[in-house]
Amino acid sequence: MSHLSALHGVAHLRLLGPVEYVSADGTAGRPGAPGPQAVLAALALRAGTLVTIDQLVDGLYDDDPPASARRVIVNYVHRLRTYLDRAHAAGREGGAESDRDGGATVIGTMADGYVLRLPAERVDALLFGRLTLRARRAAAQGDSAYAASVLKGALGMWQGPALAGLPGPYAQEQRRSLAEQRASATEHHLELSLACGRHEEVVPEILCALEAYPYRERLHGALMLALYRSERSADALLAYDHARQVLADEMGIDTGPVLDELHAAVLAGDRTLLAVPDTARTAAVPAEVRVRSAVPALRAPAQLPAVPCDFTGRHEEVCTLVAALSGHTSHPVAVITGMGGVGKTALALRTGHAVMGSFPDGQLYAELRTPCGAPGAPADVLAGFLTSLGVPHERLPASLSDRAALFRTLLSDRAVLVVLDNAAGVAQVEPLLPGADQCAVLVTARALAALPAAVKVSLKGLDPHDSVELIGKVAGIRRIEEEPDAVAALAAASGHLPLALRAIGARLALRPAWPVATLLSRMSDEARLLGELRVGELTVEAVFEQSYAQLSPQRARAFLALSLPHCVEFGVKGAAAVLELPEREVEDVLEALVDAVLLETRAPGRYRYHDLVGAYARATARVELTDEELRQVVRRAADFMCASVAGAVLATQPLGGRLTAELRPRRSAGEDVGTGQEAVQWMRRALPTVAAVAEQAAGSGDAEAVALAVDGLMLAPCFEESVPLGMLAPAATALVRAAVAYCDEDVVGTAHYAAGVILKKHSSLDCLDRSRAHLLKALEIFGESPAPADGLRPFLAVLFTHAMLAHLDAMCADFSSARAHAERSVEMAMVTGDQGLVTRRRTLLLQIRAQDPGSRGDLARIRAQCRELADLLTSGNDVKWLIRVMMTEADTLLYGGRPAEAAALYRQVLPRARTTGHARNETECLYRLAEALLLTGDAQAAVDHARQALQGAQLTQEHLLMARSHQALGRALQAVRAGYVDGEAAGHLEKAAELYRVLGLHTGSGAAVGQ
Repeated sequence: MSHLSALHGVAHLRLLGPVEYVSADGTAGRPGAPGPQAVLAALALRAGTLVTIDQLVDGLYDDDPPASARRVIVNYVHRLRTYLDRAHAAGREGGAESDRDGGATVIGTMADGYVLRLPAERVDALLFGRLTLRARRAAAQGDSAYAASVLKGALGMWQGPALAGLPGPYAQEQRRSLAEQRASATEHHLELSLACGRHEEVVPEILCALEAYPYRERLHGALMLALYRSERSADALLAYDHARQVLADEMGIDTGPVLDELHAAVLAGDRTLLAVPDTARTAAVPAEVRVRSAVPALRAPAQLPAVPCDFTGRHEEVCTLVAALSGHTSHPVAVITGMGGVGKTALALRTGHAVMGSFPDGQLYAELRTPCGAPGAPADVLAGFLTSLGVPHERLPASLSDRAALFRTLLSDRAVLVVLDNAAGVAQVEPLLPGADQCAVLVTARALAALPAAVKVSLKGLDPHDSVELIGKVAGIRRIEEEPDAVAALAAASGHLPLALRAIGARLALRPAWPVATLLSRMSDEARLLGELRVGELTVEAVFEQSYAQLSPQRARAFLALSLPHCVEFGVKGAAAVLELPEREVEDVLEALVDAVLLETRAPGRYRYHDLVGAYARATARVELTDEELRQVVRRAADFMCASVAGAVLATQPLGGRLTAELRPRRSAGEDVGTGQEAVQWMRRALPTVAAVAEQAAGSGDAEAVALAVDGLMLAPCFEESVPLGMLAPAATALVRAAVAYCDEDVVGTAHYAAGVILKKHSSLDCLDRSRAHLLKALEIFGESPAPADGLRPFLAVLFTHAMLAHLDAMCADFSSARAHAERSVEMAMVTGDQGLVTRRRTLLLQIRAQDPGSRGDLARIRAQCRELADLLTSGNDVKWLIRVMMTEADTLLYGGRPAEAAALYRQVLPRARTTGHARNETECLYRLAEALLLTGDAQAAVDHARQALQGAQLTQEHLLMARSHQALGRALQAVRAGYVDGEAAGHLEKAAELYRVLGLHTGSGAAVGQ
C-alpha cells in the first residue's frame, strides 16, 4: 500500500516490537543497549519536538535518578549519533539511494535537550497512529473498505510488544498506550471487515484476537455478529454465553447493554442484523457529518505550491514549525513574520510540504494579497476554498459569515492544513480559520502579533554562510569557489535578505564574464543599490513600497526623516529631537514602524533600519521631502549628537566645563549618557552614530549642521583612551572640506584640529603626514600664541595642537621638535593658572624626555620629577594622568638598564589602568611590561603579557599600539624558543614591520605618548 511504501527505501525507526533502526538499504539493527534505545524511543515518539534532558532523565529513571543522570543521557545521545552515522554510511556503501537524513544530523541539539529530525512518517509508531486516524475518518465518511484496508496495513507493522525490553517509566507508559491503540485498531478492523460483508472469513481472525484480548466486549460482539450472519445462530448464542462466563468468572462483572441487546436480537432472529455494506454504508456516517452528502466527493485538495528549489538554511525554524503543526496540540496555528523579502513564503512552503503526511485530507493555500498589493477579501478566499472542497459555485453562501460557517463545517471531521500567505491583519485571517482540532493553520505576515498562535517565528536575514550558499545555488557554485571573499561581501551588502540574494545570484548568472567585484562596486553606490536588486518583475524596492504605502502620513514622514542621518542605532530621545515631537508620541510612532516591519528593535527603546530598508527610505526621502526639510533633519541630528557628546565630556573630563563653554548653542539637551564609566561606555557605543551623523552633516551643505558636527568631533578626542577614534577619520576629513566651503575661520580651524587628532589614530598610509598637516593648519588659523581672552576655544585648540604635534614628532623620533611643542603647551597651560592642566602638560614633556636617547644621562632627574608630579596628580584625583606619569617613571628605569625594577612598577600601574577602563593605557602598560620581563629573562611571562597587549590593541584599533604589541610578542616568542624564529614569532614580527611601514615609521621608533 502507498502509505506503507514510504518506509521502504528510506531510513526509519521501528518501535512496534524490538527497537530497530532500518537504514535506506533495508538493513535493520539494534541501536545500542536498552538504555540508549530508551532515549532514542523517547525522542522518536516526539519526533520533531524538543525533548529536554530533564524529560529524558525522568523517563529513564524512577523517582530518584542518580547524580550522573544528565551525563548518562548526554553519553547515550553520543553513542546513538555514532551508531546512526555508521549505519547511514553503511547504507550508502551498500548502494542504497542517498537519504537526506543521515548520521549525527538525525539527532539535533536544541536549547537544553535534543530533537529527532526524522519525519513522523518514518517512525512506525507515529505512522501507526496516523493511519488509524485516517481509517476512522474514512469509516465516518462511509468508506469501510478503504478504512479496513488502511487498518490491515497498519496492524501489519507490529512485530511484537512495542518498545520490547526498554527500561524506564516512560517506556512502560508508552508500551501500555501503544498496546491499547493496537487493541482498539484490531477491534475496529474486524468490525469494518464485517461492514464489508466478510463475516465468514473474519471468524478465525476474531477468535485469534479474543485469545489476546479476552475481556473486550466489542470483540465478543463482533464474533456473535459474524456467526449470526454466517447462519450460525446457535454458535452466536454460545459465544454470548462464553463471554458472560469469562467476564463473570475472571473479572466479576456482567456483560454490558450493547452485548445484551445483540443477544436479544439474535434470539429474536432480527433480520436487520444481516445488513451488508450497501445498506449499512450511509448509516455508518455520523449525523454531524451528513452535511457533506450534498457535496460530491472530491480528491483531497493539494494546493501547496512547490518549495523554491534554491531554499537554503532555516533548519531550526523548520523544526520549530513542524513540531508545532504536527505535534499533539489541538487546532495548532503557527505564524511566520518578518520584513518583505526575508523568505516567509518559502519557509511556509518548506514547512507545509514537511508536514503533509499529518494532514491526509489535503492542504489549502491562499495568497491573501491581491496582484496590486491590496489585502484580499476573506469572502473571496473562502469562495476558492469551498469550491475546492466540492461546493458548486452556484451554492456558495452570499455572506462572509455564512461562508466561514460552511467552511468550518466541511472541515469539522477532516485533517487539513491551511496555509495563508501574506496576511494583512487578524480581521482578514479569523474567518479563514477552521474549527476542527485535527486541522492546522500556517500564516505568514509582515506582522501579526494579535493572532493567538501555538508558535510565532520572527524571521531575520540568513546567516552569512547560508547567504553565500544561496547566491551559489542561483549563480552557480563556480562563482563561490573562484571569488569567495567577494561573494561574502556581496551577501553582506544585500543585508542577507533572501530576495536580494536571489537577485544578486540572478545578475551574476546572466553575466558570467563579470568579476564579482564589479557587481560589488556597483552595489556600494547607494544611489544605484536598489536598482541592482531585481528578480524579473519583482524588485526589493517594490516589496518595501508595499509596507510604506500602508503608513499614515505622520509615520511615513518619520520613516523617511529618521533614515537620513544614517544612524547605526538610535533611541527615542534622538528620534524626538530629529522629528521635533514629544517623546511619548515618537515612541508610539517608532513602535508602529516596528509593527510594520520597517524598523528593527534589538533592545527596549533602541531602533535601527535594515540596511536595504534604510537605503529605500533615503531614496524615497530625497524624492518626497523638500531640500529644506532634508537640511533641517540633518541639522537637528547634528545638534543632538553634539549635545550628547558634550554631555559625556562634562560627565568624565576635568576640563569638561572649559572644553564645552564656547560650543555653538544647541537646541537639544542630548542623550542621557550617565556619569563616569557609564558615559565612557555610551561614547564607545555611540561612536558609529557620531561618525554617520557627522558625515551626513558634511554633505548637507548646511553651515549650521557642519558647525555642530565639528563641535562634536572636536570633543571626541577626550575619549582617546577608551574608544577607537580612527573610525571618525572619514567624517573628520569631510568636515574640513565642508567647513572651508560654508563656515567661518573659527569653525575651519576647529575642524582642522579635530581632523589632525583623529587622523593620528587612523590606519591609512599617509595618516601621520595628513594629521600633521591639519594640526599645522590649525596653528596657522588660530595663531601660535593666542591668549585665553581671545577665546577659550582657539586657546585650548592651540594648546592641545602643540601637545599633539609633540606626540607626532616623538613617534617619528624628532625629539628636539617634540620637546619644543611640549614646552610650548606647558607655557600656555601656566597662563591659565590651572595647576591640574599644567601638571598634565609637564607629564607629556617628561614622557618625551624619557624617550629621548639624548636624555639618558638625565634619567634620575626625570624620575624624581615624575614622583613629584605623581603626588600632585594623586591629590587632584587625576587617575588617567597618574597612570601615565607612573609609566614614564617605569620607562626611565627600563631605559636606564633596570628592567626588574621597571617591571615591578609596571605591575603596580596595571591594576589601576584596568579599573579605570582606559584600554589604551592598559595596552601600553602591558607591552612595556612584556619588554621589561623579556630583558629580565622571564620570556614566558613576557609572552603572556604581550598576548594581552595585542588583544587590547586590537580593541583600540590604533596601529602604533598594535605594532608595538606584535613586536613584543614576536620577540618574546623567539626568546622562549631559544632564539629560533618559528612561524608564529615570525608572523608577529612581520605584522609589526608591516604596521610600521603603514605608519611611515622605523621599526620600534617612538612610543605612545598621550595628549
